Amino acid sequence: MKFHKHIIAIATTLSSAAHAEDHHTKHARPDGHAPISIMGDHTHKAGEWMLSYRYMSMGMDGIYRGSDSVSPAEVFAGGYAVSPTSMTMEMHMLGLMYAPTDRLTLSAMLPYLSREMDHRIGLAPLVGLNGGSSTFTTKSDGIGDLRLSSLISLIDDGQHHLHMGLGLSLPTGSIGEKDILPGPGGRLSRQLPAAMQNGSGTIDIMPSLTYTYLADGWSAGVQASGVYHTRTNAHGYRLGDSFRLDGWAAWRVAEWVSVSGGLSYLWENELSGNQSDVGLAAGPGRSVPTAFGENYGGQRIEASVGANFVIPDGPLQNHRLALELRAPLWQERNGYGLGTDWTATVGWQYAF
Repeated sequence: MKFHKHIIAIATTLSSAAHAEDHHTKHARPDGHAPISIMGDHTHKAGEWMLSYRYMSMGMDGIYRGSDSVSPAEVFAGGYAVSPTSMTMEMHMLGLMYAPTDRLTLSAMLPYLSREMDHRIGLAPLVGLNGGSSTFTTKSDGIGDLRLSSLISLIDDGQHHLHMGLGLSLPTGSIGEKDILPGPGGRLSRQLPAAMQNGSGTIDIMPSLTYTYLADGWSAGVQASGVYHTRTNAHGYRLGDSFRLDGWAAWRVAEWVSVSGGLSYLWENELSGNQSDVGLAAGPGRSVPTAFGENYGGQRIEASVGANFVIPDGPLQNHRLALELRAPLWQERNGYGLGTDWTATVGWQYAF
């Protein structure tokens, strides 16, 4: 009996060591994490922490109506006095993850956002109210909505991993951003449309399901995620719910670096309600497409390429660096909306 007990104890110790080694290998591998733009892609073991920082830059250029590219003149012909022409958005995001148990990982993410949108005026009286210029630019920046999530591990055998996520987005981002806009009375500080606001103004529910597969020298994964906006916000509108499906594969080209490629499908519903304090009329027609809910949302398919790095030794040992570039293969907008041109993300992660 004692002999059998010793054998069982040794087997248990070896199994635990092998499981720990599998977990360590998974997180030390450069392809053990998804491309840096994908959030909530992995879980941790009990007692582990992870700090992260991401920087994202997005460029939007040109107006689409459906899947067709249109000119500002066509927007004016559609009854609008002003047309957006381009937009850039930057995001700095800090993240913290902690696993109180092997099956549960908690995370918090807080973004800082900045946006800049260029416009062209097609209505002559409005050009006069804009000091004689037919163009103007609006800007906004500030803290975005705080995201709190729980990730629950369902399967984890060292090769196959499946976990579900349930998150809440809390309305810490401002929806009252203003800038100098032309209109009655000239160039005055006015409420910006929802596209230029830092938050949703609502508590939002964010479910997800993620599967990853680790093989010898390569890995792959797929994630389905969504955002559900629970109510109308204090400015009288509700952002459109959204769904996203990401798939990726990564190959280790060295022990410390992997390269990846992926495809994504993104869908977003129209904005509902009226944006209070946003000017809707300009002369005989409408003001700008972003003031009207039917011009929000749409869908697109994106391709992505990226690289993940794990520093193997030195004072920064096991720190992760990553980068990714995305570009649309196809996109379709609801109503009149700016098309996405490219998205670039770089990031740092450190688990301890």
